[in-house]
Amino acid sequence: MLYLAADLALKLTPGPDMALTLTRGMTQGFRTAWISVLGTWSAGFVQVPLVVLGLAAIFQESQTLFAAVKVLGAIYLVYLGIRALRRCARATATNLTAQPGSARDAYWQGFMTNLLNPKVFIFMIAFLPQFTDPARGPVWVQMLVLGVFSKMLGLVTGAIYAYGASRIRGWLSRNAWFMRLQDGLLGVAMLGIAGWLIFNRDPISSPSR
Repeated sequence: MLYLAADLALKLTPGPDMALTLTRGMTQGFRTAWISVLGTWSAGFVQVPLVVLGLAAIFQESQTLFAAVKVLGAIYLVYLGIRALRRCARATATNLTAQPGSARDAYWQGFMTNLLNPKVFIFMIAFLPQFTDPARGPVWVQMLVLGVFSKMLGLVTGAIYAYGASRIRGWLSRNAWFMRLQDGLLGVAMLGIAGWLIFNRDPISSPSR
């Protein structure tokens, strides 16, 4: 129960994944936002095994590697942000109707946003061992179970965020003046997330989910 409470509290902490889901839900609807959540969740198929095998510990030993992954993730998000802003700038009065987001783009953006955030690795390797007990069996099995549980809880909370954000989309679709801002909002969000990854200097105590 303590693990559940702690993990749920962290899921409610604003971070890149939440920002991406809310932006997708508000501008492109529940389906696209949900696919983005699936992308975020499926990053766990890479992260959890790495943490269980202990490979994520290299981030704690190498500040250079940590910084390199952080910069790589930020560059990718900057690219997405600029591309969205360029689409916004090219928009005209004849194409202001809301367009459904590409499912493939939404999935891979969610996947890469979560995977390229080294804070997720740092947090998991610092957090999961606190709730293991060698007397209860192999620690790696316990960490595997806790990691999978954390990712499943993230899937549920992500779906809630996606649904909640999509509920206000109806109002947006009735206001044509906002449609041109659809890509602009996404672009600004991507650039903001990139800045958050670069300038947030506390990798352990302020984990991103």
